[in-house]
Amino acid sequence: MKQDSTRVVFTKPLEVTKKVATKWGNISHDSLIGKSARDIVRLSTGREFRLHFPTLEEYVTLTPRLVTPVYPADANLIVSLLDIHVSPQKSRPEDLPLEILEAGTGHGALTLHLARAIHGANPSPPPELLMAAQKSTEESLPETDTSPLEDSLVLDEKPTTKVELLMENTASELTLQNLRSSRGAVIHTVDISAKRSQHAEKVFRGFRQGIYTGDADFYVGDVSKWIDQQFALRGPDGPQQVDRAFLSHLILDLPDSYKHVAKAASALRTDGAMIVFNPSITQIMACVKLIRSKKLPLVLDHVIELGAGMTGGKEWDIRTVKPRALLKKEKAEEEAVIAVGDAMQLESGGSEEREGEGEEQFEASNEEQTKVGKQGDTGWEMICRPKAGARVVGGGFLGVWRKMKYSEGTSEK
Repeated sequence: MKQDSTRVVFTKPLEVTKKVATKWGNISHDSLIGKSARDIVRLSTGREFRLHFPTLEEYVTLTPRLVTPVYPADANLIVSLLDIHVSPQKSRPEDLPLEILEAGTGHGALTLHLARAIHGANPSPPPELLMAAQKSTEESLPETDTSPLEDSLVLDEKPTTKVELLMENTASELTLQNLRSSRGAVIHTVDISAKRSQHAEKVFRGFRQGIYTGDADFYVGDVSKWIDQQFALRGPDGPQQVDRAFLSHLILDLPDSYKHVAKAASALRTDGAMIVFNPSITQIMACVKLIRSKKLPLVLDHVIELGAGMTGGKEWDIRTVKPRALLKKEKAEEEAVIAVGDAMQLESGGSEEREGEGEEQFEASNEEQTKVGKQGDTGWEMICRPKAGARVVGGGFLGVWRKMKYSEGTSEK
């Protein structure tokens, strides 16, 4: 219900004999049942409110939370960066499904935005499954009221009850399993906290009477261990396990994302996107350094700063570079040339070094960053600056990588 932009009430699913209690007055569920969207209702105090179904933005913002959600503007940008395109359903049984891994479920806000993007690839959940999903949320999402001045909502102190993934009876179990087997796209969302995961699943199932039930599977545990478990369950992809990758895209929203990058990359299909979402640019830099040091077949596409007033985010320049002076020293010690060093000399217009020239740097290309080099290769430095040159104010950071193809004798081609 909404009176104006500053008075919004979010209700639980309507049920006979119950009521909505707000700081502006009360109204029974009986008075709301049978009404249509945009109808006007009157609270016990005489205040009038207009009914409407919550948008996804309102839902993820107003639902009770254990953690700060990924806000809608940021979630929409993340989904757009994945460039997801799905067909109505798998045209052939042997077609591989689109599989997205979200590490760090949190509030479930990003999970819902991802589900909206992939939902067209999956059959609609049958009514009995929607009813079971809706029932599992009724005790966990109380009526709330808020205004723009209130940044967050107070959550009940009662512990979160466990969501039954297989529903209440054998019929629901079979229905859910049949739905999963026919999916053309799926989100695997993993969180280290059982309490957060259970709460996020309730939030997920509560939107629009469980419309996205079946689009996402919720797991609790360490994401690297989860990937190992999936490798074991799925078995080798070929006789020599050349490529066991099964993920189309993945998102790491973890404080220690860099610890999971190598394992995540091994499960990512060629040309799949890996997005790292962290509050600090130094955490993105840690991933850049690790990818280079381990020669992982990942190319950095974008580094984007998120924040208030940044439509589409602000792009940052994050590169691995090597000082020119160090390149010249390596060339003197080793006659087996570095081709890029020669190219740099041509670009500078001559072989004589001018005063201050040692401060100039050579930027590694995407190919160079992922090429298998000499063991113990050192001397690379980091460039880290906003591309627009503006002052940095708040927000988080997205690092977007793409998986490249292995070829014989090298990490990438």
